[in-house]
Amino acid sequence: MNQHTYRQIKTIMAPYTKKGLPYRTKQVKRLTSIFEDIFEHEPYLHEKIEGVGHRQITGYFRRISDQSLKTRKEKYRVLRLFFAFANIKVRIPLQH
Repeated sequence: MNQHTYRQIKTIMAPYTKKGLPYRTKQVKRLTSIFEDIFEHEPYLHEKIEGVGHRQITGYFRRISDQSLKTRKEKYRVLRLFFAFANIKVRIPLQH
């Protein structure tokens, strides 16, 4: 992932990350790894967050279907939170 995209994610999630809350820091790291995976498998996005939509997120969740339900739900929550902070309208598939 290029530096500009990484900085965008950090800036958008800045109010969420606070000192003394290691779980939130872990969630932001998880979010960056999600976007790295999406950009690796979808090169036509040119590493732009605005290009990520329902289809890319669905593909990501299909790729990680072997992970536990708890992990997938945590990733779902952080993605939903990110898109709410970024004010980007993306329909994220519910994990169950």
